[in-house]
Amino acid sequence: MLKAILTNEWFYSSIIGGILFFLLVDWKVFSVNVWGGIASLILELYQDRVAAAIGMYHFRKTILTLFDVPVFFAVGVAFTMGVLFLQYLPENTDLQFLHLLVFVIGFLIFEYIVTTYEMLVSPYWGLTASFFDNLLIFGSLLWLKQFVLYVRCGKKIIYPKK
Repeated sequence: MLKAILTNEWFYSSIIGGILFFLLVDWKVFSVNVWGGIASLILELYQDRVAAAIGMYHFRKTILTLFDVPVFFAVGVAFTMGVLFLQYLPENTDLQFLHLLVFVIGFLIFEYIVTTYEMLVSPYWGLTASFFDNLLIFGSLLWLKQFVLYVRCGKKIIYPKK
């Protein structure tokens, strides 16, 4: 089992995601931003499970799975991206849109790589559909950050333009 894990591509994507996470995370605000990771993980598990069930795409080269999704991907990529997305979300609404696009494009690049290496097989799914899907997911995380800050900290990060 250990040899199978150490030779698994999803394991290495998780290692890279974990290294980036530990280099970039701010532990002082982690208790607020962890909700982005949890929400991202839930949305990703739901979406990928439904997509696999209807044949849109499926994962290959998996060892440990949770609802047919590689655990290494769910924790090492989806969770960490959700936390970091919220942590680095700027107050300026124009910059928030740019921030959203950077994360969406970053995730598209990751998806292109895993598709190229046949870790993800997508007969009825493409990067265009994924672009709009990722806009919705990261957009919902943007809303979540505002909601969590308002409820837990009594402040909002988006201020209306005057």
